[in-house]
Amino acid sequence: MKIYKITNIVGNEGFACMRQSNKQYVREVEVLDVWWDDWCSGGKKIGDFVNCIGADICKASVFEALHKHFSTLKAVPLRINKTQKELTAKDPKRLRWLPQEKVSLVAFYAPEYFDCLPQSTIVRSERGIEELIGVADLRGDILIPRKEGKGIFFSKEVVRNYDFFTLKGSGLELCTEKVKTFCEVQGYENVVFLEMGEVV
Repeated sequence: MKIYKITNIVGNEGFACMRQSNKQYVREVEVLDVWWDDWCSGGKKIGDFVNCIGADICKASVFEALHKHFSTLKAVPLRINKTQKELTAKDPKRLRWLPQEKVSLVAFYAPEYFDCLPQSTIVRSERGIEELIGVADLRGDILIPRKEGKGIFFSKEVVRNYDFFTLKGSGLELCTEKVKTFCEVQGYENVVFLEMGEVV
């Protein structure tokens, strides 16, 4: 079974994006501080998934649907703060990157950590993972496919029935094909699944 990383196209046309506090880690806080960001925004529309470096964010309704089918996921509420540009703007509604609609959003993560198999094409150092060789990647809006035989491999005896999990020794959160298929059937917007490896 193939495994994927959930991500977004940075600057995806029409969609707003966020940035999180650099003093927080989503797994260690009860509330995550975030701001709407103009730097990589593609617009002011709030997608089903929202681009935010360092955290996976989606609409609360999307999380509820995911949690119903994949119950191990954990949610973290967001505190949406105002940027300096918002505070000083004469008319914040004219900011092209600032959403005007009120939508409930949450960050989410998979609490289970699993170690990968030795054949995984990972470069490690004392600081941790330096490079993932041969996995799929996004260059702008261009998808670079995973190379055959490369990537991160997990034992099915270890992963068992978990559809969301995190690579041990990293913050890399992964999901299975079941999650990808579910999201595609639901027609969720502003989400990309990068093929990272397999459960074997």
